[in-house]
Amino acid sequence: MNLDETPAEIAARSQMASALQQLGHSLVGHRVDIELAEEVTAIARDLTANVAARPARDRTREMASNPRFAGILSGRSSEGIGLDGQPMDLFRDSIVSGRTNPMGIGLEVRRVGDTAVATTTLGPAFEGAPGRSHGGIVASILDETMGFVLPLIGELAYTANLNIDYVGPAPLHRELRFTARLRDRAGRKLWIEAHGESDEGVFVRAEALFLAVELTHFANHDNTAN
Repeated sequence: MNLDETPAEIAARSQMASALQQLGHSLVGHRVDIELAEEVTAIARDLTANVAARPARDRTREMASNPRFAGILSGRSSEGIGLDGQPMDLFRDSIVSGRTNPMGIGLEVRRVGDTAVATTTLGPAFEGAPGRSHGGIVASILDETMGFVLPLIGELAYTANLNIDYVGPAPLHRELRFTARLRDRAGRKLWIEAHGESDEGVFVRAEALFLAVELTHFANHDNTAN
């Protein structure tokens, strides 16, 4: 989470993540000769050693102990959820929607009433079949978009089951739009539905069962649930 970061720190990490993401797409999308590959390897190893010497983080405890995050999930605070139509900023280090994750997909999620609407344009690093996004990446985006419905309804939950129907290809280099909403609930069980579309129409539909948990559930390091 790193919810205690200053705006300047967030901006710096976001720019760093974006630059590294673009580097990844360039390395996959272009021919790299041996000399350049060796140069990139040396730079990456030096930077890794430098970063690894810095203090380690415990993201589980950061999330579980942060009153702002707990307030959002409990419905006591709207900070971070975003106004209607505005981007939601909850999981900055998420591999899918985190703007500070250097390996992230770059998904942007907005609140539209009680619906989560996410957009992204996928590059070469996420290619499956030629010219198409990898199905596993699409599944991750669906799961993430569904997860953003949870703070809108004041719940914390994990994915128990996810069913996906791939009805067409998800193109690269074109904007993709994903929409998710709560369909039904019974006790701890939350059923959320979603679909993804491009300018060619809907290419995927999904439904998932989420199980609601208490915030302290994620403070237990021995917990193996998703």
